[in-house]
Amino acid sequence: MRWSTGDHAPGEQFAAWRELICAAFLALTPESDLRGAFAGDVEQWRLGGLALARIASQRQTVRRTEDDIARSPVHGYYANLQVRGTSLMAQGGRSTLLRPGELGLVDTGRPFRFEFGSDFEQLSFFVPRPLLEGPVPTAAAVPTRAGVGAAVRLALESVPAVRRPERLAVHAAGMLAIALDPTVPAPVRSPRTHAAALADIEEHLSDDDLSPATTARRLGVSVRYVHGLFSAQPESYAATVRRLRLEKASRDLRDPSRAHLRVIDIATEAGFVNVASFHRAFRKAFGRTPHQVRTHP
Repeated sequence: MRWSTGDHAPGEQFAAWRELICAAFLALTPESDLRGAFAGDVEQWRLGGLALARIASQRQTVRRTEDDIARSPVHGYYANLQVRGTSLMAQGGRSTLLRPGELGLVDTGRPFRFEFGSDFEQLSFFVPRPLLEGPVPTAAAVPTRAGVGAAVRLALESVPAVRRPERLAVHAAGMLAIALDPTVPAPVRSPRTHAAALADIEEHLSDDDLSPATTARRLGVSVRYVHGLFSAQPESYAATVRRLRLEKASRDLRDPSRAHLRVIDIATEAGFVNVASFHRAFRKAFGRTPHQVRTHP
């Protein structure tokens, strides 16, 4: 099932969005300063007692208040996988910032808040409370780059594409329960591999300060070591960052849900500071200008 604010007249989109997310999820209270021309899209898969939704929308704050809980007292958890943009998740005095590829949970039986500062996309997985036994850490990131968490992430990304999605959803819930078990050792990403450096770049692709120095700091190695990891590869660190940013911009230019964004906004979100250099690099990489890709994808 799919809903879109594009089906409503200008000026009515945000009111429609309020109704849309309450129909797709539980009673929620969204707020945004983009009331006049708000764009949002939700696609949902009902999976027995489970459900998965893909949300693509503009900046907003979404709350579940005590009044919302009284209106729809469904008890369970939403496991949100950030696909694009960032979100601040807050519940019970705790908060965490989710970046692309990161997963966090909230308890639907208690008030929570999501803050989306820019355009975003998420996969939101509803799991009934009995399927996640024991204490569940909410408003905290679940590692998804390795171990069981990586399997959960892959399963959620694959649900829309498989023939029996309800079966995969049940397995995803089971793996999520294992990933949340405090007795399971947290996955360790070795800092001494090219794959680890590449994963760091992908996680922080939109960061203004992405550099060999910041990657080295997060991996706990020297800048020289980071450069060494790329020395035997076809691309240097800088070339890898540039290629991944160009690929992201190209995808976003082709994405109908991002048609309201200017090219400069897409370039900035992909991590390009200088728009002129973005245009030159884009044309060199793809043989067409960003405008041509957008108008004739």
